[in-house]
Amino acid sequence: MTHGESAPPLVRDVRFLLLGTGTSAGIPVIGCDCEVCTSDDPRDRRTRSGAAISFVDAEGRERLFLLDCGPDHREHSIRHRFKRVDGILFTHDHVDHTFGLDDVRRYNALMKSPIEVFADARTREFLERVYRHIFRRHENVNDSFVADLFVRTISPGDAIDRHGLRFTVFEVLHGRLPVLAFRVEALDAAGRVAAVQPGPLPLAYCTDLSAMPPAAWPRLSGLRTLVLDMLRYRAHPTHLTVDEAVAIAARTAASRTVFVHMTHDIRHATLAPELPAGMELGYDGLVLSGP
Repeated sequence: MTHGESAPPLVRDVRFLLLGTGTSAGIPVIGCDCEVCTSDDPRDRRTRSGAAISFVDAEGRERLFLLDCGPDHREHSIRHRFKRVDGILFTHDHVDHTFGLDDVRRYNALMKSPIEVFADARTREFLERVYRHIFRRHENVNDSFVADLFVRTISPGDAIDRHGLRFTVFEVLHGRLPVLAFRVEALDAAGRVAAVQPGPLPLAYCTDLSAMPPAAWPRLSGLRTLVLDMLRYRAHPTHLTVDEAVAIAARTAASRTVFVHMTHDIRHATLAPELPAGMELGYDGLVLSGP
């Protein structure tokens, strides 16, 4: 590298995959015959919220991290043929973001190694209580096949560096509940954020929010990609409306904003053409891989 030349990122082939783009009820909603729940547009079928980032590290190994692990994770994994998970980052403790954790035991068997889990103190307590059979395995009556996990408690401001990526933790407001969001960037060989970012990076993942607190805005600067909550048109106490989400996206000026966590009020083919340039509706299986 010549003098003045920026160090390249350690990772390549970065892909951000939207696994589930629906709200807690999923779409179709049980027992609902509305035009979205009965739509034949596959973009209107939305499983519970979740995402994954895959990449190749400096040693040429394929890596994959999950952002949340909801009750539809098994379906997501089979659909996308996952064979490993290097880590799971949880945004918060709600059922639609956590109730797939038992299924990750299969990755332990494939990888023959434990999986690192990152969660704030509230979510960690929830996981250890709900998944007692995993975290207090010695108390199980029968010694059965359970996930092998080790949990790290994280807080806003933490930087999680793994395999050439940095996940910077920040906080957004889900009604009165503070939940986590993540800014994802590639590192260079010196452990600094690389000057040139690959694929969809830098990217911020902000699901389940109704307000962006002042401390969060610096984490949203200079983004290539923003993945952002957008529940419905009408006001909701814990999620962004269409207008609120568009306003936040406009303020961040990300090159590309993709909206997620939508309920059956939103029909893809109706709203998508109405969004401002640079903004779009996400859908299950959408891959964000670059400019």
